[in-house]
Amino acid sequence: MKTKCHHQCFSAFSFSVLGKVLSAVGSAQLLMSQKFQQFRGLCEQNLNPDANPRPTAQDLAGFWDLLQLSIEDISMKFDELYHLKANSWQLVETPEKRKEEKKPPPPVPKKPAKSKPAVSRDKASDAGDKQRQEARKRLLAAKRAASVRQNSATESADSIEIYVPEAQTRL
Repeated sequence: MKTKCHHQCFSAFSFSVLGKVLSAVGSAQLLMSQKFQQFRGLCEQNLNPDANPRPTAQDLAGFWDLLQLSIEDISMKFDELYHLKANSWQLVETPEKRKEEKKPPPPVPKKPAKSKPAVSRDKASDAGDKQRQEARKRLLAAKRAASVRQNSATESADSIEIYVPEAQTRL
């Protein structure tokens, strides 16, 4: 009986849903196991006056902003998984995806053309462009925030404190 339930539960996942689950979990594991450890190392180097090169407070702020972007991306992946779970692990098809599936792929030219006029983009690439633009906007906002912090940090660099715990806890 358990084998049947397990088989039914597994068959409910399509490969694309399974890929989304693995992507979200893998991204979260990478963030926790490597990126945060890298940030900790940078913080420790910042505290060490003999470190060469010694990361500045601005370097730490910039790296932290990049971590925040990664955290937002991972949060969106898990939000998508929660929506999929609420929808019985079925992907919701949008009209754009249906049109995309019906379109045959464009023919691949045998020889590259010497000069081509600008090709109009379809809605699928527009959606990808929109996501890239949103990511660029977030990165630009993070860079601006880091710049503001950098300016304020240079004015009050003596007041920066970084706490590094003595004992390491491993799971």
